[in-house]
Amino acid sequence: MNETNVPQPLHSDEIAINFTEIWRALLKYKLSVLFVTLLFTGLGATFSLTLDSLYESEVKLLPEVDSKLGGNSSSGGLGGLSSLAGLAGINLNGAIAGSDALQPAMYPEIVQSIPFLKELSQSNVYNLKLKKFQKLSDYLKQDNSNAPIGIFKKDKNKDANELENINVPQGVLSPELINISKQESMVLKELKEAIVVEIDKKSSLIKIIVTCQDPVISANIANLVLNQLRRYIVQYRTEKARKELNFLMDRQAEARKRYDQSLFTLSNYKDQNRNVFLNVAKDQGKKLQYEVDLAFNVYSNLTNQTTEAKIKLQKETPVFKVLAPAQIPLKRSSPSRSLITLGALFIGLFVSFIGVYLKTANLNEMLA
Repeated sequence: MNETNVPQPLHSDEIAINFTEIWRALLKYKLSVLFVTLLFTGLGATFSLTLDSLYESEVKLLPEVDSKLGGNSSSGGLGGLSSLAGLAGINLNGAIAGSDALQPAMYPEIVQSIPFLKELSQSNVYNLKLKKFQKLSDYLKQDNSNAPIGIFKKDKNKDANELENINVPQGVLSPELINISKQESMVLKELKEAIVVEIDKKSSLIKIIVTCQDPVISANIANLVLNQLRRYIVQYRTEKARKELNFLMDRQAEARKRYDQSLFTLSNYKDQNRNVFLNVAKDQGKKLQYEVDLAFNVYSNLTNQTTEAKIKLQKETPVFKVLAPAQIPLKRSSPSRSLITLGALFIGLFVSFIGVYLKTANLNEMLA
């Protein structure tokens, strides 16, 4: 007999899979498999019904690119290098721009800051259930659960009572320090978790994503964050120019008063000293005329500087292009109850198969 036709014995460490035996075992315990699978599927479906429906609203914002970063400026070489680095996902704009520039990468930190959230929480949003406007902080304090089966509802008042307030007498703390109550802390925490700001490093595209239980309020919050962030950035970028403009406008007003007073004094002197040929009177008239000319020159110079400051303020004011405004979501973003139920079904099948295998397998031979 040829040696190739002789059946070779299996090694002790090899496992032979007999699909026929597996199929017979599954048929034998099919009711158990069906029961376990249905049990896990039912538990998964029930669990999905205890989760709140969340609605996501998104805003896409494109900030103005600083002209100093372009290739036509004195940093043209660095501008070209920035373009090449952008292809590799590296942003060199922060290194090229001035030290006082507010980069888009800082926007998430601004939105997540307590002062920003406190101001945002005082804004009004429209509650579709109550059919009226209310403060965002008041909305977050109430129970907004919308799960079909409310098993895991949280009592916000009870959670707030478990915290302790820090009562500090007025005048002890510095005005820059923040002292918030326990309930306000929970409101700001919930608001912080609902807002996500994403930055595309290559294009500097800003995405503001807000997720909450109410679709209308979700869109309202996204629009409020957009407006407040733009206002914050404009105020930051133009603060120095605005202070300079206000200073020049105050000095211009003072110079105008001084010029008007000098001109009035000169006119009054001329009216009282008509047809006078004394040298002393002429010298006094020349002196008053010199004061008028000096006051006019100062006023004229300050007027020109004020006009230049207004132009500078306009140039420093950044422009934002809203590519995708906030929209009221038509369907919930999470949870996906069908996926949760389907996942529970597969887990039930897996657990039942493991159980059938443990029942039918010869553990003594496997452990030998």
